[in-house]
Amino acid sequence: GGSIFTGCFLPVNLKTVVDEWLDSYKRSREAGLLVLINFIVQSCGCKGVVTRKMFDSMQNAEIISTLTKEFNEDSVNYPLCTPGPQLKRFKAGLCEFARVLVRSCRNSLVYDEYLFPSLLALLTGLSDSQVRAFRHTSTLLAIKLMTGLVEVAVVVSVQLQTTQQQYNTENSKRAHDRASDRLEELQATVRELRENREELSSMMNATFRGVFVHRYRDQLPEIRAVCIEELGLWLKMDPEDFLNDGCLKYLGWTMHDKQSPVRLQCVRALQGLYQEKEFIGRLELFTSRFKERILSMVLDKDPDVAVEVVNLLLLIQQ
Repeated sequence: GGSIFTGCFLPVNLKTVVDEWLDSYKRSREAGLLVLINFIVQSCGCKGVVTRKMFDSMQNAEIISTLTKEFNEDSVNYPLCTPGPQLKRFKAGLCEFARVLVRSCRNSLVYDEYLFPSLLALLTGLSDSQVRAFRHTSTLLAIKLMTGLVEVAVVVSVQLQTTQQQYNTENSKRAHDRASDRLEELQATVRELRENREELSSMMNATFRGVFVHRYRDQLPEIRAVCIEELGLWLKMDPEDFLNDGCLKYLGWTMHDKQSPVRLQCVRALQGLYQEKEFIGRLELFTSRFKERILSMVLDKDPDVAVEVVNLLLLIQQ
């Protein structure tokens, strides 16, 4: 865990760090996962360590409660809120780590039904903690992992569609023109891709419901802002799953946030959506519901927000 942690601060190649970790995970998945868990604990600024014994005998809730007792509540500082250039570097390192981890696992380990479900379950538990350091760090990691999973899901959906079309084409040929081994192969690929897509959907849904839905209205504005920023990406990357009124309403509600950095992220997320011509139809209901609010934000007390709202309105008017 230590080398991954150091990697988030230093300008090292995180891909190399993750690859080395993956080798150890392939040798022993329990030991590998434990290294990752302790990296998360360390990233939260917690001096506690999850031992192998705790890992083997305790549920996540017990582990979190043990760590909470070891957390020095007096120290308000934790890596994600330490002022200065260190903060920017560490936050960027943490986000990059999540991205690289998903990318390195996207062809096999993301479907091993152990690594990501275990990791996301722990992060979901931590994201509900009273301890701000746990909540902030685990939310950022969970939400960034989710973005990685959405990226993979979009690719799998395209592969599934293409393979299904190839299967249909082959299958529609006359019996004596059909290549039966090719058909079987395509059918097996379709089945595998469908299972993979379902596995990804299940992890994405669990993270959306377990982390996002609770944290987009967290008392800490930094946590709210990161939730809204990533939601904007999910809506844009995977409109089939996310660009619906059920998800858009979170952007609508966030326009009323008391903190301007959160409103700013919200307006930027909306700009990303209104830039896409093919989304306009799907945004019609949202536009009519929240147009008044968007118009009133031209007078936002934060000039940065006001300027971005004008840019947003120009996109909507196009």
